[in-house]
Amino acid sequence: MNFRNKIVWITGASSGLGEAMAKLFNEQGAQLILSSRNVTALERVQQSFLNKEASSVIIPLDLREYNTFEELTKKAINAFGKIDILINNGGISQRSFAVDTPFSEELRLLETDLIGTIALTKAALPQLLLQKGQIVVISSVMGKINTKYRTSYAAAKHGLVGYFESLRLELADEGVNVCNIMPGFIATNITKNSLGTSPELVKSSQNNLGLSPEKFAVQALDAIYRRKGNVYIGGFKERAAMIIKRISPAIFDYFIKNQKVT
Repeated sequence: MNFRNKIVWITGASSGLGEAMAKLFNEQGAQLILSSRNVTALERVQQSFLNKEASSVIIPLDLREYNTFEELTKKAINAFGKIDILINNGGISQRSFAVDTPFSEELRLLETDLIGTIALTKAALPQLLLQKGQIVVISSVMGKINTKYRTSYAAAKHGLVGYFESLRLELADEGVNVCNIMPGFIATNITKNSLGTSPELVKSSQNNLGLSPEKFAVQALDAIYRRKGNVYIGGFKERAAMIIKRISPAIFDYFIKNQKVT
């Protein structure tokens, strides 16, 4: 696995999966464009890189500010002359019932996770076509299944899977690969930063028992290197849930209804 001199743009690079992937890409020789809203955290990630010969730049980005994406994409291209791989990782999650979630919060989630990701991809697409590059989407198992407490999040992730699987077919003959990576429970701060969360939920979250971000990054970069399509990364239970959902949605709903999914 070698990404030497590949130009990789990562959103949500300031923590969690984005940070872990950024560090591993750096070790593999990639030149990185790091984006999120938190510049201080991005600087911390950048300073932690072990491979000092591989360059990186920070471009602050808010996924809800679609009108900035054309200009930000120009800055990203100018930084290194091209973009080879776009990693759509930025987003927020949810831990609340629909009846308790204000519509304004649902809209914020959908604009961030779904619309913002699509908008940034469209801004970068002409460059990725030139490079015959890759579009990577860090979606979720929630793009394939459904549980309680995830109504808006599931809507966003189902939307991402549908959009980018269709886009993969459109770009197949153009030399651009679309890799949809679906994580299960990963040990990040996603619950802490979710809509409708609480200290109790953070403490009891199943994410605490999930795969480490570093192990996720190894599998993710391997999938990207091999230009794979749909990739699941996580534990056995989440994989089994996707299989049961595909075979019998009714049986899936029966078993998932009372499961702990925080």
